[in-house]
Amino acid sequence: MKSTVFTIFKKECTRIISDRKLFFTAVLLPGVLIFVMYNLMGTFMNNMFEVDDTYVYQVHAVNMPDSVATLLSPEELRLEIINANAADVDRIKDDILGRETDLLVIFPPGFDAHVFGDGSASVAPNIEIWSNSARPESQEAQRLVSSILHGFHHSLTYIFHINAPTADAPDGNFDLATDADMFGMLMGFLIPMLFIMFIFQSCQALAPESISGEKERGTLGALLVTPARRSDMALGKILGTALFSLLGGIGAMVGTILAMPAFIGLEGNILEWFSIMDFALLMLVALSTTLAFVGVLSVMSAYAKTVKEATAYSMPIMLVSMLMGLGSTILGRVPGEVHYYLIPVFNSALSISAVFGFETSAVNMAVTAGVNLLFTVICAVVLAKIFDSEKIVFDK
Repeated sequence: MKSTVFTIFKKECTRIISDRKLFFTAVLLPGVLIFVMYNLMGTFMNNMFEVDDTYVYQVHAVNMPDSVATLLSPEELRLEIINANAADVDRIKDDILGRETDLLVIFPPGFDAHVFGDGSASVAPNIEIWSNSARPESQEAQRLVSSILHGFHHSLTYIFHINAPTADAPDGNFDLATDADMFGMLMGFLIPMLFIMFIFQSCQALAPESISGEKERGTLGALLVTPARRSDMALGKILGTALFSLLGGIGAMVGTILAMPAFIGLEGNILEWFSIMDFALLMLVALSTTLAFVGVLSVMSAYAKTVKEATAYSMPIMLVSMLMGLGSTILGRVPGEVHYYLIPVFNSALSISAVFGFETSAVNMAVTAGVNLLFTVICAVVLAKIFDSEKIVFDK
């Protein structure tokens, strides 16, 4: 019995080692790609919340006292102080919420007279610092100005408050970011990668069986002797597999999106945050991405001898696709330039980030869908050419 087990064990090891393509894709490549991917992910995630060293923060100040203006003036702080009036407050808050500027600091009138005077004021002056924590530049500006003001506070005899509760902020929360903003910021990072992974896994479960499975069972040859055109066969297989892959991937994705607010502790109905058009665009991206995945997996499946071998070949594609799912994180933003959307699958990740970041562009969405569909057509043409090759189709 032991000799039989050893003989079979040795035979199986020899089979795997002797098949250089299988050994490389199933044994060596996944470890290398995971190492590279997680190193890059770590770098990108750290950069995601960092601000460029040359960025100049826009700080709007109402009733800016001379004492504080001096503290905020050093060039190395990179603070552009923009004097504003009380009448401008609502407009500036809207700009901060819309990510068009960074910070609003409201000083009470006569601030210097109190802190450098006799402190006889019945109520200690309160400084309001309004920011948007969903925007890294605003968050960093808030941290910088707050630290300077706290240091200034400790150097004085008479006290003042920073972000004490007011009529506009009775809970002492001067963060203008809404639950929708926080959801969009977090989902812009998480959802694209999960979306790509779910769609790919659904395609991976069906695409290899569609072609290499038929090749393994010997039924593909019978199909190819029919008078049907090879291109029609290729497109039909891709479309049929894509339909059910899309259903599986979308089902998993919908469940994830609906569960995320509770998972990250946000209150609110996400259906109120996004329009029907946003969900329609997401479906368009999902469909084109599914077709692209099924197309490339079908081509790889046609080259494989068995379903198991086709699945092994798909692993590197899955890891590369997951890395592409970090599109906006890699770039540090959701780009508006069209040329970023000319890369299949990578464009899908960027488009999803744009939807959840409330930065949707119809043009970029259309380019994404068009590029992915063109890539699918190319895969269908290649698959049809493979069907014409008896050497590949009947290679076992």
